[in-house]
Parts: sequence; structure tokens; C-alpha cells
Amino acid sequence: MSNLWGSAALCLFGFVLGGIPTSYLLAKRKHIDLREIGSGNLGATNASRALGFQTGVLVGVLDLLKGVLPSLFAVQVFSLSTISLLCIGMATILGHIHTPFLPSHRGGKGVATGAGVIAVLFPSAILFGLIVFFTVAVISRYISLASLTTFFALIPHYLISTFFTGQIIEYAKLVFLGILSILIFFTHQKNVKRLMHHTEPKFSFSSDKEHV
Repeated sequence: MSNLWGSAALCLFGFVLGGIPTSYLLAKRKHIDLREIGSGNLGATNASRALGFQTGVLVGVLDLLKGVLPSLFAVQVFSLSTISLLCIGMATILGHIHTPFLPSHRGGKGVATGAGVIAVLFPSAILFGLIVFFTVAVISRYISLASLTTFFALIPHYLISTFFTGQIIEYAKLVFLGILSILIFFTHQKNVKRLMHHTEPKFSFSSDKEHV
């Protein structure tokens, strides 16, 4: 019973922490409403375009930490089942996407926070994910394409890595990765349409926000 209540409390904690709109708060300090600029999304990419590359990086790091902390706390402090850990991670990601702190409940797209959850629950995928993400991002200069590719690539990576290490496939983890990749796809629907029509803006690593 204690584990059940602990899992429920950590799910709530994850949802609330994930829901903190970091980019919105940072933009508000500069008297800018990020929801009315660019894509209107409260993620690191739109923050970078509107506020500059350095601010975008800061938002990305903070959103990443939102994904790391609840899952890491659950792993280090509680002896929870795999399903409980995955539920806590998903609650954190959903809090980021559907923030309870803004009337519209529109948050980010779940990429950085999802990456934080993956880093804790799938540590063997960290290096692989970074390689895929930055390879696609540098070659294409589409952050959205890099994000989508990375999350979908995590599924075959998990299957292949468990096979070669002789581990048993945990179907709960496989389902989690499948749901997460689909969720990331749905949060990027507009990006996908723009990619198909070649109208998706490319990303620049320039610190000049007019050229980002």
C-alpha cells in the first residue's frame, strides 16, 4: 500500500513539476508572451527563436531536469515496479505538454522533458539518442525532424540492445516507448505538415535571434 501511495504521490509531483512553464516564465521576465510569438509553443526551440539561443538552451536544460528529477527520485528512494516508474515518467511528460498553470493548458512538445525521463529509465539509450538527435539536427537543421527521429529510433534500439545484452524484453517499457513516440508525433503534427510542404523553418546555432 505504501508503494501505491508513493507512486501516486510521485505521479502528482511529476505532473506538477513537469507543468511548470519554464519558457513562459523566462519570457515574462522580458515582458514577452511566448504564446504570441512564432509557433506559440512553450518549448526550447520557440524560446530560442524568440529570446535567443542562450535562453533556448537554458529552457532546454530546465525542461530536461523536470523529466529527470521525479524519475530519479523514484528510482533512488522507492522500490517501485517498472510500471510505476513508467507511469511517473509519463505523468511528468504529460504535465509538461498540458501545463496546469496556464488557462490554455498548452505547454511544450515533450521533447526535453521526455529526454530527461528516458535518461533515467533507459540510461543505455543516452549516447544513442544524442548521436541520432545531433546527427539529424546538424545535417537537416530541422529540430523537429531530429526530435521525431530520435524518439522513434528508441524503439528498435531498445529491442536490439536487449537482444545483444541477453536481457529479457520488458513489454511495459516497449509500450511506454511506443506511446511516447506517438505522443511526440502528435505534438509535432504542425511541424510534420510543414516538413512535408518544405515550409518548416530551419534552426541556426547563431546567438542572434533574428537569424535563429
